[in-house]
Amino acid sequence: MEKISNKEFEKLDNTALTIGKFDGLHKGHQMLIDRLNSLKEKGLSSVVFTFKTAPRKVLGMEEGECILTSYEKELFLENRNVDYYIEYPCDTSVLSMSAEKFVKDIVVDKIGAKYIVCGDDFHFGKDRVGDVSLLHRLGKEYGFEVIILEKLKYDKKDISSSRIRESVRVGEIELANKLLGYTYTIIGKVVSGMKLGRKLGFPTANINPENTKLLPPNGVYYTKACIDGNEYKGVTNIGKKPTVNNDETINVETCFLDFSGDLYGKSVEIEFFKFVRPEKKFSSVEDLKAQIEEDVKGCREYNFGG
Repeated sequence: MEKISNKEFEKLDNTALTIGKFDGLHKGHQMLIDRLNSLKEKGLSSVVFTFKTAPRKVLGMEEGECILTSYEKELFLENRNVDYYIEYPCDTSVLSMSAEKFVKDIVVDKIGAKYIVCGDDFHFGKDRVGDVSLLHRLGKEYGFEVIILEKLKYDKKDISSSRIRESVRVGEIELANKLLGYTYTIIGKVVSGMKLGRKLGFPTANINPENTKLLPPNGVYYTKACIDGNEYKGVTNIGKKPTVNNDETINVETCFLDFSGDLYGKSVEIEFFKFVRPEKKFSSVEDLKAQIEEDVKGCREYNFGG
């Protein structure tokens, strides 16, 4: 996959394109990308177009954390066999472009789109006035075809990034995973911690996720990770470690079951399966150790689904 992150890229040609924010790259987004990739049979290259900075942020509006960081999104798209990933710089000049100008100057003249794949609620251009009807009309004018897909639903409600964000925020990880179509993950490099877990007999790996990453509530989760080609169950704590720490920094700390080795500096992908309990301040380190033992026992017995 080739990533493009500037405005002045070399013109593409004969492409199939989908456009959106794609936060989470959930099951609905995956449906769009799969349809996009199916057009490769026509000799077209698949292109996913998104903005490097969220339009709301450029306009000075509050923009919350993302289900996927930019790095995580790039990894995901590469694994989905996308040919080009355009993370287009977003500024006021781009946001002031009319829907027609956006299509002519970028979609047609720069990307060379022959097909556009989008959802039935797709909007684009200044003030989001462009819609699928306009896209069909412009397609006839500029020589591209439009493929419209209906939004996927789960439990009679639309699958959407906002619904997934709300599920993650309240710790409904199992629901979030069903909506995503994959396991909610946090990716980060292992950094040095307080080493208290090692002293308690439960060595842990600490990672610092990007500050744009949406995190579930502070607490304990059953997780898994692939390390050097092997899969390990884990108990992950998100929070401030109130029993032993007065720092307000949020930590993501995982005790991997049956793993021994040095992970410092390695990038690890933690997959979240179940929220177990909220973070708690224990009266003593001994009580904390006893609770960790219970958490580890529960993790061993938990059915991760194969």
